[in-house]
Amino acid sequence: MKELNKEFLDFATQAYGEDGQKSIVKAFDFAKLKHEGQKRDNGDDYIVHAVEVAKILMQHKADLQSVISGLLHDVLEDTSTKVSEIRDKFGDEVANICEGASKVELIKKSRRTNPGEVENLRNMFLALGADARVAFVKLADRMHNMETLDVKDRESQIKIAKETMDLYVPLAEMLGMNHVKNILGDLSFKYILPVEFEDTKQYLDKKYKQSKNIVDDISAKIQKEAESYGIDARLQSRVKSIFSFYKKTLEKGKENIFDVIANRIIVKTVKDCYTMLGAVHNIWKPVAGRIKDYIAQPKKNLYRSLHTTVLYKAEHGDIPFEIQIRTEEMHIFSEYGMAAHWMYKEKGSVNTSGKAGNAALFEKKNEESKNSDVVSKENNEFLDIIKAGFFPNSIFVFTPNLNVLELSKGSIVLDFAYAVHSKLGNTCVGAKVNGKMVPITTQLETGDLIEIQTSPLKTPSRDWLKIVNKSTAAKIRAYFKKEQREENIKIGKEMLEECAKRNGFVLSKLLEDKESLAEVQEKYHLAKLDDVFAIVGYGGITASQALNKFFAKVNLKKKEQKATLAETKGTKGQDGVIAGGQSDLFKKFAKCCNPIPGDEIVGYVSRGKGVTIHRRDCEHIAFLEPDRFIQTVWGEDSLKDLYNASFKVVAKNSTGVLNAISNKIAENKIDISFLTMDRNAKSEQVIVNIGVMINSRKQLTEIIGKISAMKEVYDVYR
Repeated sequence: MKELNKEFLDFATQAYGEDGQKSIVKAFDFAKLKHEGQKRDNGDDYIVHAVEVAKILMQHKADLQSVISGLLHDVLEDTSTKVSEIRDKFGDEVANICEGASKVELIKKSRRTNPGEVENLRNMFLALGADARVAFVKLADRMHNMETLDVKDRESQIKIAKETMDLYVPLAEMLGMNHVKNILGDLSFKYILPVEFEDTKQYLDKKYKQSKNIVDDISAKIQKEAESYGIDARLQSRVKSIFSFYKKTLEKGKENIFDVIANRIIVKTVKDCYTMLGAVHNIWKPVAGRIKDYIAQPKKNLYRSLHTTVLYKAEHGDIPFEIQIRTEEMHIFSEYGMAAHWMYKEKGSVNTSGKAGNAALFEKKNEESKNSDVVSKENNEFLDIIKAGFFPNSIFVFTPNLNVLELSKGSIVLDFAYAVHSKLGNTCVGAKVNGKMVPITTQLETGDLIEIQTSPLKTPSRDWLKIVNKSTAAKIRAYFKKEQREENIKIGKEMLEECAKRNGFVLSKLLEDKESLAEVQEKYHLAKLDDVFAIVGYGGITASQALNKFFAKVNLKKKEQKATLAETKGTKGQDGVIAGGQSDLFKKFAKCCNPIPGDEIVGYVSRGKGVTIHRRDCEHIAFLEPDRFIQTVWGEDSLKDLYNASFKVVAKNSTGVLNAISNKIAENKIDISFLTMDRNAKSEQVIVNIGVMINSRKQLTEIIGKISAMKEVYDVYR
């Protein structure tokens, strides 16, 4: 093949414009040069296969980058071309798709070695290159290979057909590419079970011939009904694919399958779909339980349509017959799936509700399908998801035995080693990734083949806790807990002494509080003091978590002592507050809002309990009796006392965050009355509840501002 034919070029120009056509010709010239002298098994120049793959992608409404990648998809694998050369000539997207496509050979080898891991392999397929278009290109590649499989020997035909059935057919279904799925399924079936294939094909051919008059009659009546409603409808019939029908016969038997032949009604709008559903039911009686609304609740692969089975009255009794109703856009997507989204990228003429893979998409009302701004935005969001891949938070990698492991995105060699086995991780000194020696900190990507290097003299380092993911860190801490108890005790004690010192205390004095020590031991299931030191030493809890109970108790005693001192000196007005013009009423501060000098306050007269002081913005006062409020102000000497104020900190869920916040408070010479943390292991955030002893709103505002400025902190509020 010397050049692309006119039909191909015209098709390319119509689909992608003049500039797009020029880019396709450029890719063709590049691929032809690289594959020069290479032949297929049938004697064709290799470039013929590349062109056929590109043609299939164009026919299935794929975007320009996918078509270019289709022309180039074997260049990396079958020639000496480097990915950098493709990147320079055709851009990052094409280079990434081609690089992902070149890794698929490992997936095929893994399937042969580990047939039980097919589901993981399909997921890896989708995750390759962090771009789902890798799958589009490889499906088109496999489709042409299956169409030319007749030149292979029988053994190769069966092997390739089974591989197609295991990997490619389910993959096409996941992507909503039903046309590709049906072709690949039928071709695979033909080679795996040729006798059953031929029997099924003949049965369907006979069934269609027998039903042709019925199909024509149904179409004519539907067309007439549509015209009476003023609906522009296009009628189409389809016969169930050979393999799909064969699968159903194994479950139900031939006579219990109602959708062997289906009539499709293709209309302009969603409203027309529901109108035609009612019109069809006016003509024929629907079968109970056979009405399916995939428009309101689409399938995971974005398939949208209305399905109903009706009873057609024939000479020998009622015949069940399936009718499918959809819009033109839904029809395109039902045939070509996610690859077809580029067809409408610029038109903004379709709303595709539903969910694809792990990505939740387009939960919009049907009316929004008429809003081109909403549609354009949603389609662009969907395209971004496809480009980012269907597993944006995961990677899939190979062990030396070609088993597949799923790891969180950003995982390094050390995470992989521990995922295989803790002993492997404990002795890890490096790895070979795709045959190249790398350090333990190397970040992994989907499709990498990893072989861990170990040393019997190697043991885990505490520094590893800073670079690995959470699940790996838990395994490393387990090692330190079990293997290095004496060192943990020593390190933990030193950490506790340092924490106590930073907060203005001496550890030995704090530990004299046996009641608090017992509470800490009970909370963390520890038998003795050395266990407390050890759990802090190996990182099971932080030093602050171990000492917060002690800190809170000491600070509470200080507060009580100051309150007692204030009472004995007869300070004017308890806590410097004047309520109802009097300073000698019995008063207490509401714990729900903890007012402090500088806050606007109000008093609430409680029956037999004196006056409770609230902040004016306290949400609880809305539920109190309004005639019991009295005017309340701060007295002149309010700043002489300390007040308990509380606030919440939303921070990053990371090791040491609690310690960092408590240190910031201690640096400002403010006593902490309590410090607790609400942590969810699955969340990236924690909420820290803090009580402090301060003398004014100004002082509280200053410390909140300093905590807000910390890089680990997202928000601070009272």
